[in-house]
Amino acid sequence: MEHPNVLVFVEFPDPDVPTTGFLKGFKYPDAEVVGFYHLDDGESPEEARAERGDEFTSELEEIAERFEREGVRADHDLVFGHDRVAARQQIVERDAVDAILLPGAANTLGKVLIAARSLPNAERKATMLDIVAEDELLSVDLVHIADPDDPDGESEGQRILKQTASALADAGVPEMRINRTVRTGTDVAFELSQAARGYDLIVLGETERDLGDRIFGPIGEYIVDERDVSVLILR
Repeated sequence: MEHPNVLVFVEFPDPDVPTTGFLKGFKYPDAEVVGFYHLDDGESPEEARAERGDEFTSELEEIAERFEREGVRADHDLVFGHDRVAARQQIVERDAVDAILLPGAANTLGKVLIAARSLPNAERKATMLDIVAEDELLSVDLVHIADPDDPDGESEGQRILKQTASALADAGVPEMRINRTVRTGTDVAFELSQAARGYDLIVLGETERDLGDRIFGPIGEYIVDERDVSVLILR
């Protein structure tokens, strides 16, 4: 995929932004940096924009310039609203972005964990991994969360991981850098957050919605909050 469009979603007044070291590991993507400010009950977007719009826009420009200095073309936009997940979904659909980045604190982009829940997303995840510079990439680990009540859960997980690893190898990731793990558990978000220890980036798929929740928001954000690891959500 040439020049995928990545939505980088940051929240004001205290935005978490990718570190310079993390950005050095990226290649080719275009970034759309969106700053979101959560409105209080009864607070209108017009009032908030009039009061803080100039301040937040100036900070957004500085964030976008940080991307540009590391070779990532970046546009920026400022949104005021009451629901960050709904706002994020609206932007994703409006601008047809390829992925959403929820920034964490990693200062490198060498260790990547891919959550492989199903086969349809395997090839897409392998393709999107092209945005990581080869000389930065140390390992690409795969994890599947199996249902402990499913007697075929672990064997099916191994099959999914094997085919995902094959897709990564076909995309140019050295097989020696690919590791595979099946974990069992009923709380997928918790298991993923446990697996995420020590990684720089976790890759999830938009369609991998567990427990009836939207991975756009609560699950991805849970992992960022628990591990301070960046999460890349593929559409």
